[in-house]
Amino acid sequence: MSSFIRSGLWGLVFLATGAGAQNATVSRAAEIRQEKLATSAVLTQVSVGAAVRVLSVEGGWVLVELNSPPGKVSGWVRASALNMQAGASAVAGISSGREAAGNNALTLGVRGVPTAASRINRHALIIGVGRYADPSVPPLPGTKLDRYSATQMAQVMQVPEGNIQYLQDDQATGDNIRAALKGLNERVQDGDRVFIHYSGHGTRYEDPQAGGCVEALLPYDGMSKGTINNKEMANLLASITQKTDKLFVMYDACHSGGLVPPTPAARTRGMVNANDEGALRPKFAGTSETCGNPVNVRTRGLVNEQVSQGALPQDIIHLSAARNNEISFDDEQKGGLATQYMRDCMLRDAKDLDGSGAINIDEIRQCAQEKINRRMQFDTNFKPHNLVLSGNAGFVPAWFSQPAPQVAAQPVTALLDNKPSAISAPPAVKPTATVATPLASTPVLAVPVQPAPGAPAPAPAPVTAPQVKPLSGEQALQQMFEQRNAKRKVQVTLTKDALTIGQDALEFSVQSDRAGYVYAALAGSDGKALYMLFPNDLDQNNKIEAGQTLKLPQGNWRIKSSGPAGTNHLLVMVADAPRDLTALGGRKSGPFVTSLNDASGRAQLGALLTTSTLVSTQACQTPARAKNNPLCSDAYGAVLLPIKEIP
Repeated sequence: MSSFIRSGLWGLVFLATGAGAQNATVSRAAEIRQEKLATSAVLTQVSVGAAVRVLSVEGGWVLVELNSPPGKVSGWVRASALNMQAGASAVAGISSGREAAGNNALTLGVRGVPTAASRINRHALIIGVGRYADPSVPPLPGTKLDRYSATQMAQVMQVPEGNIQYLQDDQATGDNIRAALKGLNERVQDGDRVFIHYSGHGTRYEDPQAGGCVEALLPYDGMSKGTINNKEMANLLASITQKTDKLFVMYDACHSGGLVPPTPAARTRGMVNANDEGALRPKFAGTSETCGNPVNVRTRGLVNEQVSQGALPQDIIHLSAARNNEISFDDEQKGGLATQYMRDCMLRDAKDLDGSGAINIDEIRQCAQEKINRRMQFDTNFKPHNLVLSGNAGFVPAWFSQPAPQVAAQPVTALLDNKPSAISAPPAVKPTATVATPLASTPVLAVPVQPAPGAPAPAPAPVTAPQVKPLSGEQALQQMFEQRNAKRKVQVTLTKDALTIGQDALEFSVQSDRAGYVYAALAGSDGKALYMLFPNDLDQNNKIEAGQTLKLPQGNWRIKSSGPAGTNHLLVMVADAPRDLTALGGRKSGPFVTSLNDASGRAQLGALLTTSTLVSTQACQTPARAKNNPLCSDAYGAVLLPIKEIP
C-alpha cells in the first residue's frame, strides 16, 4: 500500500470506523441541512450545547444524528459548528477544507459491508491526474480526494485492500496506465470482477481515420506523448473483458469544452456559486479547437468500442460524468461532482426504488444525478452535467437494501440482518412432494414524493416502520438474471411450456457449456410465490458437467401445477461454484426452500445465489489458490423462462 494511503486522515478513517460513531456537542447555533450544501433545505435548528452523533465528516460538513422528538433527525451541519471528541477532533476545525486539503473525506457510515466481507475475486485500478507535466493544462485539485472516494466505492464492492492499485499524478503517465492494465489482466481470473476509476481531464481531437472527433483521456504526460482514446482503451480492456464476470469503468472527466468555454481565470482558479464554497473547474483539456465544439461531435463511446471488439454489453458497465457535449466539474474541496456523489449514493443515500431488495447501478446514478442538479442549481453560467450509464444498467454492485429514510440520507445496515414479517397468501405451482407451506404476500411501499424544484422543504417526518413496494416474483428473478455472466452459455428445455392445472407437472432439462452447479427458482403465477426449487431436501445432487444433460426433477420429488391460471417464471442458473442456501432453511415448503417475496427475502435470496460459498474460505484466500480455480468465482450463467398455467 502506498504512503499516500497510509498518511494523513486515512488512518483516522479506520480508527473512527472501528470505534463506531463519534459524539459531539454544538459549539454555536447551527442548522441541520438535508444535503451538504449551504442552500440545501433546513431540517431543523440546533442550539449551543446540543448533543449529536457524528456519522461522517466530508469536505467541511458533518453528517449528524440528533434526537428530536418524536424521532431522530439525520442531516448535515458545518464542521466548524461542532466540538468533536477523540479522533474526530482533528477535523472539527475544518470549516471549508482549505486548511488541510487532504483531510476532507472521513466516512464512518458505510452500508454494513465490513472489511471482512472483501472477496479475493474483486479488483480495482484507481487513476487520478490532478496536475500535469504540461503547465498549460489546468490543475484539478479535487482528484486527490477522488482517490479516497473511489477507494470507498471499491470497498463497498468488496475489493480487498491488496487488490487495489493506484496511479496518481506523475505516476499516471500513458505508459504506466497501459502497463497497469496489462498487469491487471495478468492478475484477473475467469469470473472475477473489476472496477476501474479515472479522474482527470478528458479531451477530444480530430482523427481523419475515424472520420471525426475522437474522445480520449489525458494522462499526466498526455499533451506531449499522446492520449488514450476510447478505441485504444477498448483494446487494452479486451482481454480483461473476456475473463471478467463484470467490468465496471467510471470516467470522471468530460470530452467537450462546452457551449461556452470557461475563461482562463476560471480554469486556473475555479469558479464558485452560491450552493457551496468549493471552487469548480471543468474537467476538459482542449487539444483541438474544432473538436472542442460539441456541434462537430462524431464519436463512439467506450462500450460501443468494446462491443465492436466482441465484448457483451451484459458484462460491462460504463459510467461517464457527462454527455459528450457537456462539461463535468471538479470541486477543489470534495473532488469531482460525479465521483463524490456516486460515492455518497453507493455508501448510504441511494434508495431501493423498485423494492427489489438490492440497489442497482442505475438507482445509484439517479441518486447522484439529483445531487449534481442541486449542487449546480441557480448557477448563472452552467447547467448540471448529466451522468451517462452504458452497458448493464441492472448491475448490482453489492447485495444490500435499505428501508425508506425517515428524513434524510443516513447510514444503513444490510437488509439481510432484518426480520421480515409474513402474511399468508395462496401458493402457485405448489410443490407436492410433501405438505406445501403458503408463501408470504408482498406488503405495500409508500414512496416519498419529492417536492417540486423551488418548493419549500417538507417538515421532518416522524419515524415510521419501513414498507416495501410491491414487486412480482418475476421481477425479483429478473434482477438475479441481470447479474448473469453472458459468456456462460446455459440451455434449458421445457417438456411443456403450458401446464394444465391439476394435471401436468413441471419437467425440464439443463445443459451448460462448462461444469458447475445447477440452481432453479420459480416465481408463481400469482405474482407472489417465490420458491427455491433445486437443490432441495430430497435432492442435493446439483453438479453438472460441461455438455451433460441434466433432467429435472430427478428422484422422488415433483412439482405439480396447482394454479392460479397465468404465467410462472423459471430461473435456472449454472454457477461456477456452489452456493450456501442454509440461511434460507428456516423458510420451507416441504423439501423446498422458499423466499418470501418482500425486500428482505429478495435481498437474501439474491445475495446467496450470486456469491460463491468458498470465496471467503481458506480454499481461495491467496492469489495462488484462486488462480484458475472456478470454485473461487462468483460468476454464473442463467436462463429465465415463462411457463403458462392453463385450466
